[in-house]
Amino acid sequence: MNKTTTVRVDIETYEGLKKLSRQLNQPMQKIIQEALAGYKRKVLLSATAEAFAALREKRELWQEEIEERQLWESTLQDGIEK
Repeated sequence: MNKTTTVRVDIETYEGLKKLSRQLNQPMQKIIQEALAGYKRKVLLSATAEAFAALREKRELWQEEIEERQLWESTLQDGIEK
């Protein structure tokens, strides 16, 4: 069994969570877990987009990235299947 702990939230957040729990017929813990996973994904994608934007600003490094992608794209036609 997983260990648990208590987290304090304001009453509005709690009521919203309770309402979602009823609507989705899922435990509040699962809703929080899924919300956290979605938020982590959003943060990761945002950081990745920022990193690529910074890379694009550096012409030489961006060109290296494009060249490496082209090398990898050629492997799609190498005849090797899954």
